[in-house]
Amino acid sequence: MKFVLSSLVFIFIVLHNSNAQSVRQLRKTIELKMPKGPGNNGGTVAQNGKNRYFYATIAGNKTYSLAYFNAVGEMMSPPDLAILADVRGLWYNPALKTFQGNLFGDGGWVTYVLDDAGIVYDVKPFLKGQLQPHPNSVAQFSLRENIVYFLKGSTVVAYNAATGVQDTSKTVVLKTGFSKKTPPPADYKVDSNTVISNYNSTTVLFTGISNAEFGLLNVKTKEIELYSRNDGLLSQKLKLPADAIVSDKLNFSFSNNTYFLFDARNRSWVGYR
Repeated sequence: MKFVLSSLVFIFIVLHNSNAQSVRQLRKTIELKMPKGPGNNGGTVAQNGKNRYFYATIAGNKTYSLAYFNAVGEMMSPPDLAILADVRGLWYNPALKTFQGNLFGDGGWVTYVLDDAGIVYDVKPFLKGQLQPHPNSVAQFSLRENIVYFLKGSTVVAYNAATGVQDTSKTVVLKTGFSKKTPPPADYKVDSNTVISNYNSTTVLFTGISNAEFGLLNVKTKEIELYSRNDGLLSQKLKLPADAIVSDKLNFSFSNNTYFLFDARNRSWVGYR
C-alpha cells in the first residue's frame, strides 16, 4: 500500500512539474548611471553597432540626458549631452551607421548625426506623423527584418523601418498568461486596443530568440514574460530580483541580450541577464 501511495505521489509531482511554466532567475549584470538632471522616466537602451557602447536615454523632453557607456557600465559621454529630440524608442541602423528613434505623439521618426567619437551633435527629421500606436509607444528594432515593433494593447504591431508603413502581415496577438501547457479557453477573445492590466503598457521587447521573440514586463509578478511570434503563447518566464524597480509605462528596454529597467531613485538603467 505504501508503495502504491509513493508511486502516486511521484506521478503527481512529475505531472505537476511537466505542466509548470519554465522560470529562470535573472541577476543584475550591469548598471548605467545616468547624469544628474531633469526627468524621471527612462526611455530606452540601445547598442551602437560600431563602438558597441550602450546608449541610454531619459524620456520626456529634448533637453533631457542621452549618455553612452562601455561594456562594464562606465559612462564615456560628456555629462551634459542632451537627447535633442523628445525620443521614446531608439535603435541603431547599421546601414546609416547611426541611431534612429521614434518621438512622442505625432513627432515622427528622426535620424541622429554622430561624430567620429560617437557623440550626438545633431538630429534630423526622417519620417513625419504618429507612426506608432500611442503617443508614448517605445520602438524595438529587428535588424534582420528591418522592422520596428510596438505594443498596442496585447498586440504587437510592425512598421517598415525604412518607410514607416505598417506591415499587417507581421501583427502578432499575445495571449497574455497563456501557454501551450495552459492554453486559452475555446471562447477566448482579445481586444487588441485595450491596455492589458498588470503589464508595462508602452513597451514590448524584441529579443530575436526563437519561439520567445517578444517580451512583456509583468509588474505584478516582477517577471519578464517571453512570447512566441508563431502562436502568441507564453514560452518562458524570467524572474526579476525582489529589489528590481518595475514600472507600468516606459522604463523598460532590451539590448545585447540584457533586460534593462530604469531605477528613477538612483537614476540608473539596471541590466539583468
